[in-house]
Amino acid sequence: MIRLILVILAVAVLLALSPMLIGEVGYVLISFNQTTIEGSIVAFCATILVIALGLYLTYKLIRYILSLYSNTRHRFFARSEERKQAAIEQGVWSLINGDSEQLELALGNNSVADNWQDVRYALLAKAALQNNDTSKAIGLLEKISPENQLKAAKLWLASGDSSTVTGELKALAEAKKATALELKLYAEVLVQQQKWTALEQFMPRLLSKKALTDSQWSILLTTYFMAQPESQLTNKYQQLSKNVKVKAHSCYLAAMAKAGRLNEIELSLLKMLKKPEQHIELAHILKVSAPGDALKLQASLQDTLKKEPDNQALLLALACLANAHGEYELAARVFDKALNTENSKEYLVQAKLSYSKSAQPQKALDLYL
Repeated sequence: MIRLILVILAVAVLLALSPMLIGEVGYVLISFNQTTIEGSIVAFCATILVIALGLYLTYKLIRYILSLYSNTRHRFFARSEERKQAAIEQGVWSLINGDSEQLELALGNNSVADNWQDVRYALLAKAALQNNDTSKAIGLLEKISPENQLKAAKLWLASGDSSTVTGELKALAEAKKATALELKLYAEVLVQQQKWTALEQFMPRLLSKKALTDSQWSILLTTYFMAQPESQLTNKYQQLSKNVKVKAHSCYLAAMAKAGRLNEIELSLLKMLKKPEQHIELAHILKVSAPGDALKLQASLQDTLKKEPDNQALLLALACLANAHGEYELAARVFDKALNTENSKEYLVQAKLSYSKSAQPQKALDLYL
């Protein structure tokens, strides 16, 4: 634009000076229809110059106004985006800190960017579940777009209604290239829906794909055996594949102990007693035992403790077994020696039973303090 104005100005100056150079004043005549404009070339050049300057100033003014509008609009939307980003960040930090109330405050009444909307619903659903508001959580989960529903599968499981993701998870889990996470989630669905036969058939695949850690296997198999009728526990265990049996052995024994069928598993428990690395596992099994008979095991425990009087795992195992035999005085004396701050919560139920049954209510009360 500036170049064009300079060219026009140069032409105007040349037009104004050329008549003077040849000794003539010069004039300009413009005629169209019935209108005629006539004047000296100097006046004409001055007019062109003024018009050009006016056009330039108008151009600059329009550009300035447009820039003001653009900057204002940009700042407005930038602030809006900043607020949306701040809301989602605050929600995530609240989740990390386990503060469901602050999470709801951050996201409940604030909008977020479109690509974060499903995450917002998922975070609010998690907060609702933490507040035991299942119906609200399900309502929020239903708002998540279909393509992201599987990403919230754990929340659906926690809500108690896994039907929305069951079909898709089953298809993914049965695929040859199923991931460990997909296999694990589908196993959780089968447990939640109590489809035990399907779970039994699915366990070998979980094992071959190494989809679960040892602790996850323990939780899964404990839930499985605790859900079976007591009369079918042994049959269910025997029907498992050889490799799954290895994972299930301790969980099966705990289920049998809880059913009070100690005499049927006594031989297996005696074998565990002979292996020092399994002493803690033995105590964990007897911890859940109902009244039952395993007199040979108790005698073997007492004999072993004569050689290893400070073996804490065996002391705890003996105390729990004594409770199962109704020998509460013995159990209380053993708990006096074995209980400490590290294991008192884990063996709270058994210790309370022994103290209350042996007329020591204060010790039972102290366990809660």
